[in-house]
Amino acid sequence: MKYLFFDIECANCYNNCAKIFSLGYLITDEKFNILHEKEDVLIDPRDRFDWYVAKKMMAYPREIFKDQPPFPDFYDRFKEMFEDPETVVIGYAVTNDVHFLHDDCKRYKLAPLTYKFFDVQQLYARQPVNNTAKNLEDSVLSWYGEEPENMHRSDEDAYNTMRILKAIAAFHNTDLPGILEMFPDCAGETHDGEINYAWKKPEGEAKKKRHRGGKGKKKGQTAAPAEDAANNTMEQGSHNAELFVRFLENVKPRKRIRKPPLLSGHTVTISLNYQRYHFNEMLYLVQMIVDAGGHYTVCTREADTLYTYGDEENDIRYAIFNERIAAGEDLDILPLKALFDILETGEVRLSRKPPKDLSALEEPENEENEPEETQDAPDASEEHCEVPV
Repeated sequence: MKYLFFDIECANCYNNCAKIFSLGYLITDEKFNILHEKEDVLIDPRDRFDWYVAKKMMAYPREIFKDQPPFPDFYDRFKEMFEDPETVVIGYAVTNDVHFLHDDCKRYKLAPLTYKFFDVQQLYARQPVNNTAKNLEDSVLSWYGEEPENMHRSDEDAYNTMRILKAIAAFHNTDLPGILEMFPDCAGETHDGEINYAWKKPEGEAKKKRHRGGKGKKKGQTAAPAEDAANNTMEQGSHNAELFVRFLENVKPRKRIRKPPLLSGHTVTISLNYQRYHFNEMLYLVQMIVDAGGHYTVCTREADTLYTYGDEENDIRYAIFNERIAAGEDLDILPLKALFDILETGEVRLSRKPPKDLSALEEPENEENEPEETQDAPDASEEHCEVPV
C-alpha cells in the first residue's frame, strides 16, 4: 500500500463553496519512507482571495496564481492519485480538505472523487499523551518540541501531518498500517458525493438533529437551567441563552499585550451549528473577539463576517448572508477554523476551558414577592434583533 498525505488551502469559502489555490502532498510506504517527495500543486482559484487568507495564510505572492491552470486541468491527476485502490489518503482535520475537494468538483461540474481517508487530528486526540493541542502547529510542537516552518503552505502541512503520525506510530511501537488499524474509528470515505465518517459526526451536524424537538422533549419545552448548563447548550428561551445575551451586553476588552487587534472594525457572528451547542466556549470566544478589537452579534444582519461550522444547509445565518451578498453587500464567509487561527486558539483547547463564572449576571431571586411577568428573554440561538429574520 501507498499512503498519500495531503493538505489544501483555499482562496475563500464564499457561498459555502471552497475555491482551492493549492494542494500539497507527499506519498510514503508503510515504514514512512518517502516514495514521492512533497509537492505543492498551485491552482488558479478563479475567484478573489479573502482578506484574512491574503493577510495571514499566503505562502506565495497572490500574483502568481493568475498564471496557474484552474482546478479542472488537475482533475484527472487528482482522481488518479486519490482513487488509486492501493493508496490510503491521510490528512489533518481532513474533513475540511475532503469538503474542499468536493466543493471544487461540484463548482466545475466534475464527478466527485471516491476514496477512503484517515484523520490524524482525530487519531491525535485519542492518544494518552500530548493530546491537548488542536491545530497542526501545536501538534508538531507537542510531539517534536519545535515550531513548524512555512505554516499554511500545503506541502509543508502535508509533511508535518506525516511527521505527527510517524511520532504517534513510534510511541505505539508500530508502523503506518499498524497505527491506522489501532484506530479504525478515525477513518472515513467518500462515495457518490456522500461523505461518511467512522467517528461521531461533526458536533454541529449530530446535535442539530437531536435537539430539533427530539426524543423526550416536547415542542416548546426548554431544559432546566442545571440540565442546560450540563449540556452546554443555549436553545431558544433557555437560561443559558439569557445569560449569553447579558454577557454580550456587559463584555469589555481586556488589556492587550503585544497583539494587534486583527478584528478591529469587524462585527462577527458564528454558525448556529456551533453557537447553540458550545455555550461555555462561546463565552470565551466572545471575550477573545472583543479583545481582538471586534464585536460579536446574534443578529446576522448586523454582522460583516460569518464563521461557519458543520453543515450550513439548514443554518439561517448562512442563508441570510447569502441573501445579503446577492443584494450587493461586501461580506465574508469563512470557516470557524479561520477565527480560531486569528485568536490563536482551537476547538479542543476551548472545550477544556473551565466554566466561566457568570454569578454577577444572575438575577437575584425575590423571596418576598412573586416575580413580575416579563417578556421572554432575548434568544441567543435564533435571530433576535430589530430587523426581523
